[in-house]
Amino acid sequence: MSESTRNDGAGATGPGELPDLLGLDLATLRTMDHPVLAEVVADLRGRAEQPREMYWGFTSAF
Repeated sequence: MSESTRNDGAGATGPGELPDLLGLDLATLRTMDHPVLAEVVADLRGRAEQPREMYWGFTSAF
């Protein structure tokens, strides 16, 4: 993102616009109420809760 288009404010500039996430910390992100951000966080939480596939014998292939 170029310096001329970067919004240095932490909040959104208007309704429906995404805030500049680079200027926010995790505590602030947790308290933000934005539909796109909420959907992304919900997707990440869902992925984290799913069991991972284990590759037990991957070293024996060498």
